[in-house]
Amino acid sequence: MARHLRSLCGAMFAVAAGLTAAQPGPDPVAQRATQVMQDIARDARFNGAVVLMRDGQVVFEQAVGLAQRDPDRAYTVDTPSDGGSLAKTLTAALLHELVAEGRLNLNDRVARHLPGYPYPSHTVRDLVSHRTGLPDYDFFDADFKPGQVRDTKDLLAVLARRKPPPGLAPGVKVEYANLGFDLAALVAERVTGQRLDTLFHERYFKPLGMAGAFARPARFADWPVPRTPGYRFKAGAWQLFDAFDGEGSVGASNVHASARDWARWGHAFASAQVMASGSLAAGLREPMLDSGLAYQLTRLSWYCDASRQRCHYTGSYNGYFAQVYWDSLRREVVAYVSNSSLPPWHWARLTRDLADALAGRDAAPPDPAQPKVIAAKDRPRYAGRYTAPGLGELVVSSSSDGRSFVRVGQGERASLYPASSSVLYAPTLDLALAFSGPPEAATLHLRSVFLSVDARRAP
Repeated sequence: MARHLRSLCGAMFAVAAGLTAAQPGPDPVAQRATQVMQDIARDARFNGAVVLMRDGQVVFEQAVGLAQRDPDRAYTVDTPSDGGSLAKTLTAALLHELVAEGRLNLNDRVARHLPGYPYPSHTVRDLVSHRTGLPDYDFFDADFKPGQVRDTKDLLAVLARRKPPPGLAPGVKVEYANLGFDLAALVAERVTGQRLDTLFHERYFKPLGMAGAFARPARFADWPVPRTPGYRFKAGAWQLFDAFDGEGSVGASNVHASARDWARWGHAFASAQVMASGSLAAGLREPMLDSGLAYQLTRLSWYCDASRQRCHYTGSYNGYFAQVYWDSLRREVVAYVSNSSLPPWHWARLTRDLADALAGRDAAPPDPAQPKVIAAKDRPRYAGRYTAPGLGELVVSSSSDGRSFVRVGQGERASLYPASSSVLYAPTLDLALAFSGPPEAATLHLRSVFLSVDARRAP
């Protein structure tokens, strides 16, 4: 009370003397970021949280919408949410550190650490470079009852028994394979004798202050905190688009963390605190493939620009979406999580707009591209050569089995997957593609965090 009276008397004295106290002006970062969040909530029904950080300090944070429906529970910046493939950045960092410690060699044959692994030529490097052609999770559905726990050891046992041939498409050397990172995480457990959740907690979560981060338990009933379900807006209503009970494999995904936690993870890279600077530079320098673009997917599982000072990674799984972007030159971080099926054409734009807001840059004008809905049977009509400013020639192609591919310049052929009825996505390039106009005179729209360009169909 006495402190309050002194403050009040001081204010009265200033007024009596004809003085006015200076009022802080509006925060331009907060103004820009707030507008970005209002736009994405309106245009894409975004539910989630965002944290912007500079030099390890929060500059802006905001939560929007609901983390759970019926009963309703609001999102906060500390709400843990499924980070999807952001777990790969943790697994890659862990493998990289074990190599630096002399406990593992990336050229080790996988079977040396995982007896029963059925592909004798595959190395640990292949696992974390998407060079195995391993099947995705739906391949294993027939071997498990609905809801039955399936951890990485269980999936490995099925691989050993069924021995499916590697599924690399013709001409594709790097094919996004989630199971490779799960198996790499199992290698880390075998090398260290510790569980993966313990390794993540002791090496990263605890020292970096990622207090809300955890590797998910297989059973929903064992969740340590209220669970954040995934949703999608369809047919005029919110519907569950959730994770699955019984998922016990961790390494490629299944790490839950809040926007604040993921911001701290990004800051650990932006400030070179996650590992020795020489090891970090080496891990970011080696590309997983030749993308033909100015940016590359690196061995540490970050998409980085040519300077290796700006990097990001994306996590997308059913209704969940997460993104971490960091800039080591400006020591800035953008992190956000969502459980509302963020449409693919908004992914890169949201990250770019938030990074611009944090850096004090004006927002880019609205994207004029109007992606066209194209039926799978009609995609071959859009195959062909395209040219884009700064990129040169791109080749979009289709195979007889209905798969689509893109090659940028002299880069490697990359598989495309339907992200929606109008957008194709190349995960090894982090590149979203959409078309507009008639097939014979189509425009190819290319979008990523580091790229926004339109290509014209060559005659």
